[in-house]
Amino acid sequence: MVGEISPDGKYVWNGTEWIPNEVKGNEQNPLTPTTDNVFQLNPQGQEGDLDWNPVEEKSREGGKAKLFAMSVVGLLILSALSWALYAFVIDSMLFPDPYSKDKFFSVVDEQPSEEDVMSGEAGSWICNIELKMEEDGMTIRTEFKIYASEDNARSYSKISAGIFGSTSTDIWIDKYQISWMSEDSESFTAQTVPISGLDSSPANELIANSSAPIEMCFIHHDMAEGMKNDPGLKFSSEKERFPDEDGVRAVNVETKMEIPGEDEEMNIAVYFDDNDNMLGTKISNSTFECIVTSELKSFSKPAWAEVDSSTPMLIDLRDNLIYDANHSSEVISQYNATYPISGNEQRIVIYESDYDYENDTDVDTIRYEVPLAAAMNGGAALQVVKDSGEEVNCTITFSDEDSDSSISSGDIVTVSCDDDYSPVWGMVLGLADMKGVAKQVNMEVPWISPAFTIIALLGAAMLVSRRE
Repeated sequence: MVGEISPDGKYVWNGTEWIPNEVKGNEQNPLTPTTDNVFQLNPQGQEGDLDWNPVEEKSREGGKAKLFAMSVVGLLILSALSWALYAFVIDSMLFPDPYSKDKFFSVVDEQPSEEDVMSGEAGSWICNIELKMEEDGMTIRTEFKIYASEDNARSYSKISAGIFGSTSTDIWIDKYQISWMSEDSESFTAQTVPISGLDSSPANELIANSSAPIEMCFIHHDMAEGMKNDPGLKFSSEKERFPDEDGVRAVNVETKMEIPGEDEEMNIAVYFDDNDNMLGTKISNSTFECIVTSELKSFSKPAWAEVDSSTPMLIDLRDNLIYDANHSSEVISQYNATYPISGNEQRIVIYESDYDYENDTDVDTIRYEVPLAAAMNGGAALQVVKDSGEEVNCTITFSDEDSDSSISSGDIVTVSCDDDYSPVWGMVLGLADMKGVAKQVNMEVPWISPAFTIIALLGAAMLVSRRE
């Protein structure tokens, strides 16, 4: 029965099982009978103190939320402090130190000059010029790239004007060919003319004859020279990223100076990294922004330069209109290229030229011609006929002035007739090969559409070279 003590006095029966007897000796510990009442409450402590377990769980959850919120706030504060420490202390310490004038002069003197690049002595060299101009509410963006090495050179130009689209040209020159490409939203053309050589390096010919503002690639030399000649010229050096706030850490040297061809002073800043390597240049005024970068880096021949074309030699004759019984014209070869004299493939021609406005092209009609080889050997005889039917004897000669056995700049073509009023008067003297009459070609950015013609009138002066 309930409360019964085991014979050894160590256990008490509670109605369901034996439990340890906590009463010493034989003293009995009366037990409260168990009940099967399923509605029995848990024992209370003090009066009115109920055991509300759900309240304790909510309290614990609230504490966790507060702890989490405090942790997040702490992390945010720590992140802000870390960012401030990095931005204002650590990052600033990682920038190169500002330059002195002497340091600036020393570093600039080590950079390739225009003469070094044009002669090929600088090795493989690339310069990129990005221009942004605003003219009468119109934004014009232009990109120039100049590539130069000892054996070849390349010049790329692109102009964009918002809704008017864009157009680009690309020129490649080496010792064996002159190639050029033009492209816009509607067309793509590529042409190649084989040559036998150049009077100087490809880089010298391309840079000297380009309308791109190549002098901006070397403006740091002009800047240093100006400071040497004028100690009062502005000089400042600060820590700043290049080319923008997301760029690399750099130190700049800044000044204000005039550039030939511009109406106002330019803000010019040259940037260097912590190894004294020049990163680039920023040039600007009220309507003009320009970023220039250059590097010594090799480049390859573009794929489009491999195209074959039916373009004649790139040669003009100076004063080629015949208005004298003895008329001489000087050969002017584009980029001073030379062309081999090859049998009867080249000719001296007398022709009439008209312009086809509908198709935007010249129409040349050859009236007389003689082989170039014959004109070199004492002169080639030519008979022309007057309107009256009378024949007039003429002699055409070609003089290889530099004795290089090639057609090149400076050579002379002459036509001499027995009659002062020869039928060839008013006609054009020229050279030709199997592909047609030789003429120089405009390879620059083509101002062919009405929209780009307007742009050219508004701001072309800022898009071409400012050479003196």
